[in-house]
Amino acid sequence: MDNKTYLFGFTFRLILCVVAIWLLSTAVHAQEKSSPLFCSYYGETINPDITIAETNDGASEIIEKILSVVGLKPNFEIRSANVPNAAAVILNNKRYILYNPKFINQINYVSGNDWAGISIIAHEIGHHLNGHTLKSGGSRPDLELEADEFSGFVLCKLGASKQDAQAAMNVAASQKSSHTHPARKDRLVSIANGWNNANTQSGAIANTSRKSNPDIQKPVVIENHQTSQAVLDERLIAFDVSFDEDADSDYFITTKGDLVTVDDNSVYLIGRLAESNRRGYRLMLSDKNYNYLYIAPQGKIVNGSGKSVGYIDKH
Repeated sequence: MDNKTYLFGFTFRLILCVVAIWLLSTAVHAQEKSSPLFCSYYGETINPDITIAETNDGASEIIEKILSVVGLKPNFEIRSANVPNAAAVILNNKRYILYNPKFINQINYVSGNDWAGISIIAHEIGHHLNGHTLKSGGSRPDLELEADEFSGFVLCKLGASKQDAQAAMNVAASQKSSHTHPARKDRLVSIANGWNNANTQSGAIANTSRKSNPDIQKPVVIENHQTSQAVLDERLIAFDVSFDEDADSDYFITTKGDLVTVDDNSVYLIGRLAESNRRGYRLMLSDKNYNYLYIAPQGKIVNGSGKSVGYIDKH
């Protein structure tokens, strides 16, 4: 499947969902029953008596960041709840993303980073945006794989590595398939497919004259035996970058779209070049903390307020 076909199909499904659903009003603490129920992230059965509460741990901000990369407004609300991990459900004709804060903290701790929890929330958002919760019968393996692919796509756009995007699935997913959920290996493939599609798009836009690489990692560092200093291979540099507030440091964008800096004989990954989530800009720079800088015509780098903060130029 080429990029244009994937983008058309992905966007078309999202548009259908947005047209079909209106924005929801704010909910309060409540106990409600869901019908039909969607299974949780790993396939556990959810008790139909669900207690939900307002979130106060930054979950809403995560939702905003996830939706920013696909350019949509939410057709659901997010609430903490007494669910096994996370789930996309309809409660009294309202759409919700429900999550267990304790579980999210545990999965982040076990996996070693916060991407695991974000990937789980992205997966559940994928269920809503793809219209899965409107289907009868609850969870199915094919629907779970679609949501997994959406999760991988979004996490790549947010700057996660492929390994980070797969972290939650690697930690606790079942190796065997069930009537509702696929086996772990199949779900990992779907996450990787979504991640690769997003990465290929970003790489093609960043520099169409170079081949894109689906594996995001630190740039290759070679050893200069004459000086005993680690240096960045010139062949891996696509663009030079300068920032007004750090004019004395060297920044580069590699041929894989990574924003890196060289300091004290080491190469550090700062962020990545990606397709912009903001109208009027084709490209942006993003880091793992969801900070965005936008690339204006002629290579000017601007912040969210449009103020110039740096410049990008072909190496």
